[in-house]
Amino acid sequence: MSARAEGAFTGVLRDVERQLALPIPDRIRILRELEYDLEALSGRFLAEGLSPEDAIRRALEALVPDSRSLGELGRLHAPLYRRMTGHLSAHRLRLFERCALVGITALVLVAQASTLVRADLLRNPSPFLLPVLGSGALLLGMVLAKGFQLWVKGDHTDPSRGLRPILAGSGAVLALGIGGVIVDLYRLAAVLERSPEQAGILTPDWLVRDSALLSVAIILALAGGLAWLVFSHWVSLVSGARLDLLGPNPRVRPFDGRNRVQ
Repeated sequence: MSARAEGAFTGVLRDVERQLALPIPDRIRILRELEYDLEALSGRFLAEGLSPEDAIRRALEALVPDSRSLGELGRLHAPLYRRMTGHLSAHRLRLFERCALVGITALVLVAQASTLVRADLLRNPSPFLLPVLGSGALLLGMVLAKGFQLWVKGDHTDPSRGLRPILAGSGAVLALGIGGVIVDLYRLAAVLERSPEQAGILTPDWLVRDSALLSVAIILALAGGLAWLVFSHWVSLVSGARLDLLGPNPRVRPFDGRNRVQ
């Protein structure tokens, strides 16, 4: 952004952004187009002999849309999901989304269990496997909810919200799996201390059982960590683009995907 645009147009761009009920990338694209047009038109007025103040004023009067036009622009470029569910009340929409999330999380848990059954890993499972599967399903549910919020619903009220729980959930799943292996090992050692002759039977069973537990925990934790990395990178990119366009600490009206210009 040029120094002239920074001084003359940044405040106007911030005001326009507050009235655009759109996801951040769409807002940035529209604001960059407006900035380019404002610079071009004010430059043409300057070339015609107007003073800088008059050139800027006339460019703003000619190009900056009013609130009604911005509202129409927001409705025109709203995400497909918002257009499809616009007839639903906020309460019914939240209920629908939460039910869908619970259903998807349950399906993830069933898919995990069926995969382990086909691999014959639930014949003699570790008592910690079920908690790992449950926490992993919850983690994947959070990942799906965040992806839905950012890229389907287009709710960018606070894009970074929910990222720390995903990272913490990934660490918790891994810690639960490692902790389960350690506890199972202590239990095995206690049994073998009393009955060392059972080592040939119990040790192979423990290896298979806890290898499955640790493998599941690592896979789920890696999936959550990778999702966190992708989300964080995307948020960093759009935040950097927004900062470059509007400067630090722009006054921005929160966007929940349903608000409209008054």
